[in-house]
Amino acid sequence: MVDMIGVKDIKARAKELDEFGVDYICVHTGYDLQAIGQNSFEDLMTIKNVVKNSKTAIAGGIKLDTLPEVVKLNPDLIIVGGGIAIQDHKAAAAAEMKQMIQQS
Repeated sequence: MVDMIGVKDIKARAKELDEFGVDYICVHTGYDLQAIGQNSFEDLMTIKNVVKNSKTAIAGGIKLDTLPEVVKLNPDLIIVGGGIAIQDHKAAAAAEMKQMIQQS
């Protein structure tokens, strides 16, 4: 998997990586960018429009309230870290997220 965190030209790099034959291309917004309101959703749409062979993944900023928007974009892989780790009831949060994904 190639993580696209910090990549300036997402579209060009995703196309290049797809041609290299990578399995997954992941867009990822770190905490510093999340703090100023950015997310990976637009970047995911960008890579989904250019990749032809690789699968797509998304990480960063995925929480219970943002998961429905992510699910609509239909990535092949959704990576959740802080969205579960910050919850008091981690297993329940993970189960709810799993159910939301399976219902899509």
